[in-house]
Amino acid sequence: MNLRIIKVFAPLEHKLKVEECLRECEVSDFWQDRISEKKVLVHALVPAVDSEKLLDALENALHDVEDFKAVIMPVEGSVPRMKGKEEEEKKKGRISREELYTKISGSVGLSWIYLVLVVFSAIIAAIGLVHGNIPMVVGAMIIAPFLFPNVALCFATVSGDLNLAARAVKIIFSGVFLALFFSAGAGFFFDVDVAASEIVSRTEVGAGDIIVSLLSGSVAVLSLTTAMVTSIAGVMIAVALLPPLIVSGILLGAGSVHGFAGALLLFFINLVGINLAGVVTFILQGVRPRTVLQFTKAQIFTFFALVFWFTLFIIALFLTFK
Repeated sequence: MNLRIIKVFAPLEHKLKVEECLRECEVSDFWQDRISEKKVLVHALVPAVDSEKLLDALENALHDVEDFKAVIMPVEGSVPRMKGKEEEEKKKGRISREELYTKISGSVGLSWIYLVLVVFSAIIAAIGLVHGNIPMVVGAMIIAPFLFPNVALCFATVSGDLNLAARAVKIIFSGVFLALFFSAGAGFFFDVDVAASEIVSRTEVGAGDIIVSLLSGSVAVLSLTTAMVTSIAGVMIAVALLPPLIVSGILLGAGSVHGFAGALLLFFINLVGINLAGVVTFILQGVRPRTVLQFTKAQIFTFFALVFWFTLFIIALFLTFK
């Protein structure tokens, strides 16, 4: 069972409110430390599936308390083992909204490391595709940092977080244009065989590509919400996005306009499919804001985002199979 320790810092006079929240959420495993004459620290050991409920209760009761703070910490194990939540954990199957936000938001930033990884992955993939070196292309997909920006955009959509959405969009398109620029340079300076199978295969969209884009978006979200290893999901996102993007840049640099358009369409439909499936997966997992006002705002934002992504998806399908 996945466990979390929630540490609650609060003024001493509000200790009863904290205990009331713990009783309301049926938390039996907790202990207290008095850290000063005016403050108390309460440690609550809870299953990960219950952490969001407890955090919501604490924030509802203590949101106007100046010195209130709650911190979530993962637990590697406990003795004796906690029992009785396995079925609920399987049913809900995700970590708390706050834990998701911290993990996603903290990994989304237009830093020099992100830009360097994009450039390195683009150059390695371009050289690998030009020379038909598939292991090199796979290596480029492993280091391509496209997972978190796309998942952040999906999470921002269902959360109604416009600031996070704007950051994610800026990071995604910064990476796209940077990868396109360097791969176009490779196409211009290298002798490119535009008829090579590894290049031609990325200029045509098939039903399999569409299915992979949708599955990649769902896998990316599930890997984060269930606290699984995210490296595999990151590779899946890169498999869908990096090769067609790099091929489009190579062909643009080589002067093959028709091939460039085909590869760019494949990249476009993969990007749309990933975000559409990611948003739907977050919705199905019940990720939503805490307050009614935030929930209403998020519903409106999610509705328009789903209409936007679905419309783009239909347009891409039309362009593909016309």
